[in-house]
Amino acid sequence: MTHRYWQLCLILLCTTQFVALLDFSITMIPLPQIQQSLGFTPGGLQWVINAYGVAIAGFLLLGGRAADMFGRRRVFLIGLTLFTAGSLLGGFSQSTTMLIVTRAMQGLGAAMFSPAAFSLLLTVFQDPKQRNSALGAWTAVAASGFVAGLIMGGVITDALGWRWVLWINVPVGVLVIACSSVLPIGKPDPQTVSGGLDIWGAVLVASGAATLVFAFANSEHVGLSSPKTFGLILLALGLLIAFVQVERKVASPLMPLPIFWKRSTGGANIVSLLANTALGPTFVVVALYMQEVLGFSATKTGLGLLPMATAFTLSSAWIGPALIARMNTKPVILGGMGLFIAGLALLGTSLSTDATWSTSILPGTLLAGIGYGAAFPAWTVAGIEGVAPSDHGLAGGMLTTTQEVGSAVGLAVGVAVSIAVLANGGSATQGFSYAILVSAGMVLAGLICAAFILPSYATRLGVAR
Repeated sequence: MTHRYWQLCLILLCTTQFVALLDFSITMIPLPQIQQSLGFTPGGLQWVINAYGVAIAGFLLLGGRAADMFGRRRVFLIGLTLFTAGSLLGGFSQSTTMLIVTRAMQGLGAAMFSPAAFSLLLTVFQDPKQRNSALGAWTAVAASGFVAGLIMGGVITDALGWRWVLWINVPVGVLVIACSSVLPIGKPDPQTVSGGLDIWGAVLVASGAATLVFAFANSEHVGLSSPKTFGLILLALGLLIAFVQVERKVASPLMPLPIFWKRSTGGANIVSLLANTALGPTFVVVALYMQEVLGFSATKTGLGLLPMATAFTLSSAWIGPALIARMNTKPVILGGMGLFIAGLALLGTSLSTDATWSTSILPGTLLAGIGYGAAFPAWTVAGIEGVAPSDHGLAGGMLTTTQEVGSAVGLAVGVAVSIAVLANGGSATQGFSYAILVSAGMVLAGLICAAFILPSYATRLGVAR
């Protein structure tokens, strides 16, 4: 295989990851415009983001296993086609229901193509040195997709209207589909195919994730301390426990528990879950604060978030990998998450009605972006360590699942906290501050888990110590 072939494969696969992350963040900036256009309630508005995140979270494991079973390129193309169609239809939404359904359709498509793309990447780049470079590009592109979504969301909304933040995906999806014949087929694994597809597992994990998010989202109407809220949380936990029980008994589980019980893989997924309860929600809360309190336009809001997003991108592309190359992944994760917590704490205590962007937003978001960016590639490397090549699609799906579940739950909790503060006589600014501080507490829980669960003999970018 030629260097040009490797480059083309890397570009195509990273482009889809770019779009998947772009579509999560690009809808954050125009939320006020979407609310005004379609009539969302404050609590319902979060489902513009969470419908996408919950669909990804619920079906990523199924998508990863389907890629291993039915062929990675085939599943990649089916998912990308579904995602592109959802983007097209979503732009034509005339009701809250239609937008939420099409966002879920996008999420389901991304749940199929994202783990397939990850496993195709590992198929193309089998040399350890090339694979490490490709994984570095993958994480950097993921970060830049998130950044681009924030900037493009503001610019497109002001220039063309919020519907174009969805339509922008259509030409990209069509172009990648047209060029996809250069990608390897990614033949199914015979052992995986013989076991069948774990549909019940997929239904239980998707239902559990959606119910958990809905429990907090519904607290807008019934309150955080309502028996209904606690009942929904218990139902969600019951569904997730049932999922674990199913995975213990089926012949070909969606999430083979022995993989998750590895300290490195399981610990990395727990860290990813808790760390991501803060990243996405912080962007949303700060975006709403800048527009509703500071009076920023959509474009200015996107630019106001650029320093955090840029710090996240540069740190995940260079600082994190450089540190991992010199030490094992655990201290990089601990140090990065420590900085992330410090940045969130500074941000949460700096928001006020009379503050400026440079005093209330910039310092905390910069520190948080550097910290998260450094830790992100470290737990990505830890999450695939020791996993058999036939399960790479599954491992990638697990990491992205915990990332999306964390973001969805974190956003639901943040909105619930903000609404609770308002209901008790607090201001919108106080609600935003408490939401960020609660996120910092969840990341602190992730830091503690990382300290006790992750092994200290983790690897340097895939090279055993």
